[in-house]
Amino acid sequence: MASNTRMLLAAITGVLASALILGATASCGMMQNIPSVMKITVLDEHGHPYGFVSISVINEQGLVVSSGQATDRGTLILGKNEGMKSGTYTFVVKNVSGLELPVLSPDKVVVPPGRTVDVVIKLGPAPS
Repeated sequence: MASNTRMLLAAITGVLASALILGATASCGMMQNIPSVMKITVLDEHGHPYGFVSISVINEQGLVVSSGQATDRGTLILGKNEGMKSGTYTFVVKNVSGLELPVLSPDKVVVPPGRTVDVVIKLGPAPS
């Protein structure tokens, strides 16, 4: 009888372990769909806020997934209403004349699901 009890316990343990693994896998997939928010601050080469620039967020496929214009203090919040997907992004920044400005940092930003990510974009001097 003890042998039957051990076999039953082993079977139940196996079923529970499989259920936990399946649940964890499913929730990881669902986590990818939780939108994120990106809070951006743009600074010039001297570390001062750089306002009124246009910022485009580019995904790994080279597509613009979000964009907007920074305030006079160089801040912009993206994804607040529509949400941003998790992923790895780069930035294109243009001044009010439409001239693309060199982004010194960051090279890229990784956005995890369901998070607010603070990003500081440091710009180099405008090309002459």
